Amino acid sequence: MKFTVITILPELIEPALTAGVVGRAREAGTITVSSINPRDFTHDRHRTVDDTPYGGGPGMVMKPEPLLAAIGSAGQGHRILLSPGGRPLTQARVAELARKDHLVLVCGRYEGVDERAIELGIDEEISLGDYVLSGGELGALVIIDAVSRLVPGVLGEPESAVDESFSHGLLEYPQYTRPAELDGRPVPPVLASGNHAAIATWRREQSLRRTATRRPDLFRAHVPTKADNKLFPPLHARTHLALVHHPVVDRNAAIVTTALTNFDIHDLARSSMTYGLAGYHIITPITSQRDKATHIADAWIADAQGEHRAAALRLVRVADSIETAIADITAEHGTPPMVVATSARAESFPTLPRVTPTQLLATATIDPRPLLILLGTGWGLADTLIPSASCVLTPIDGPSTWNHLSVRSAGAVLLDRLFSRPA
Repeated sequence: MKFTVITILPELIEPALTAGVVGRAREAGTITVSSINPRDFTHDRHRTVDDTPYGGGPGMVMKPEPLLAAIGSAGQGHRILLSPGGRPLTQARVAELARKDHLVLVCGRYEGVDERAIELGIDEEISLGDYVLSGGELGALVIIDAVSRLVPGVLGEPESAVDESFSHGLLEYPQYTRPAELDGRPVPPVLASGNHAAIATWRREQSLRRTATRRPDLFRAHVPTKADNKLFPPLHARTHLALVHHPVVDRNAAIVTTALTNFDIHDLARSSMTYGLAGYHIITPITSQRDKATHIADAWIADAQGEHRAAALRLVRVADSIETAIADITAEHGTPPMVVATSARAESFPTLPRVTPTQLLATATIDPRPLLILLGTGWGLADTLIPSASCVLTPIDGPSTWNHLSVRSAGAVLLDRLFSRPA
């Protein structure tokens, strides 16, 4: 594997590559690293590689001619500009780069690089993250180190590169070594059991937990295996949606009870079925309204065109209060649910933590409890009368300043954000 670094500061590259895994790989000839300085392709006595930007502005811009000449002298290779404007570096991309024979790593400096140099001499731009460094040299070193680990013969144990963070889209499980106990903290007994299957299961569970807790964005993109679903039963299958008609508020913030409509039953039942929920609860203290809900659901089941629509309406349950719905769910699952409130108003439930759908998906998946999501009719849930809620989902916001989706639309949006399959 060959790496060529295009940099005006080659002295930053060489010292970082003399020790460790990369240093040993260079000594063995498994990888080669060289540097090319764009200053060697200038034609003035000051060896100028920068100039003022057209259009004005602070700082200087790297000139295209010496940079393109330096890149051209590197020979055939995949040309990467280290830039905060590039796509983020991931382990998946590192694995793809490791399959190439030659990487030309171009290190920007100053305020940036003349765009024509990028158009003419760069194949892709890569960023280490959402922050800015003084130049691309550190980024180039990161790519050299990350890619080299996947080059055959670099690591003493090839499996080390496979069984680590990000290789499977998850963070790595915690590691332990001697002593068996440190400051009252023992090594988990399973690791000393000699039971390799149990150890593998423990490590997978810890990897999932760590990813969910620390990187809910990664966890959201993870497609669970059958083994994962045994460790943590799918969240959608233990999630219940509840449409609350009391206690809710009207436009004057008075506590009211709202009336039930046909579509409240039919539309949210279909949404619940689409996303594989365990149940859909209609909560109202008015007996006639509960009877009406049951009657309408039964009528829809009888008239449903196809088994799927009938199955959706069979998810409908009625309860006279949130507490009754919680008791019903507790009896079904054997443990009380995690109760999550929703609101279109940012000031609702001021004492509760606010979570995004991605955060809720991660935390609730590794929590064995069922999940109950409360949707409020009228002008929203009466937050002071719902002590069972443990957190509140962030409001659904669009580009306009008007935020008053119908509860049926809001419910569908929230379920999609929680349970839609990653693209």
